[in-house]
Amino acid sequence: MDNLGHGIYTQMDTDLLPPLHLIYAENPSDSGKVHSTVRQRWLDGDKFIISSMKKVASIAEEGYTVILQKNYPKLAELMNRNFDLRRSMFGEAALGDLNIKMVEVARRVGAASKFTGSGGAIVAFCPDGPSQVNLLEDACHKAGFSIQPVKIVPSCLTDVDKSTLSN
Repeated sequence: MDNLGHGIYTQMDTDLLPPLHLIYAENPSDSGKVHSTVRQRWLDGDKFIISSMKKVASIAEEGYTVILQKNYPKLAELMNRNFDLRRSMFGEAALGDLNIKMVEVARRVGAASKFTGSGGAIVAFCPDGPSQVNLLEDACHKAGFSIQPVKIVPSCLTDVDKSTLSN
């Protein structure tokens, strides 16, 4: 990060991903607090935040490996652990009740779930297959959430000169 000004990204075969679903609220009234104290706590050397961020990075690395292995039950476990870590670092007020409710709706039917990024939507994975997807769709509609299958498009980075990525 210090040398390049950005992270190092590894492209992966998206065909290895299991079916994922995007869950969101049509009219979100509560997206949580935009700002939290996590960044400042990191800069201040907060040991809990630093160790939690290292765990998040470790989950991402392990997630890459389990996707390559098509170990989807483990992927579900990692997705849930990622959200739980984020919840413990940021706190419920920063995450927002609506965002937490989406995760809880998915988890009630046994689906793995985590934020897609900074909140406002979650991504869910049903490790038990199509019957679990049906349960998730019903639960989302009853809770007032929309759900769509995730459609992954080819990366715009596929034509990048890879020699620039290794420097």
